[in-house]
Amino acid sequence: MPRTPSEMLTEREAQIMDALWRLSAGTADEVRAQLPGELHDSTVRTLLRVLEGKGFVVHETRGRSFVYRAAAAREKVQRKALRNFLARLFGGSAEDLVLRLLEDERITPEQLGQLRAAEPKRRGEKRKNRRG
Repeated sequence: MPRTPSEMLTEREAQIMDALWRLSAGTADEVRAQLPGELHDSTVRTLLRVLEGKGFVVHETRGRSFVYRAAAAREKVQRKALRNFLARLFGGSAEDLVLRLLEDERITPEQLGQLRAAEPKRRGEKRKNRRG
């Protein structure tokens, strides 16, 4: 039975998106050159079509080539993925996620303090970027 399309990215799809964000735009061959492992050309083309169907990628035709680019900024995709992840696994609770990261020693209390100190600065940068 085939899987239903997901709004979330698979691991390989995320690698392709990362390649497109780094390249800004590229052909399937250029994307494939950025990916780890040996992938067949048709696999990359199929995944690019899947990503286009999910709304993550768009393409334009240049000569005989399709040139792909990300349809959304990395930050927007990250936010959407994080909200989905929080909803599915943490009941929507960012606090529970942070507690799990602390409990599993993925983030130290010192790192958490550094993040707290940097957070007001980042908020100010976001406001400045929206205005100008």
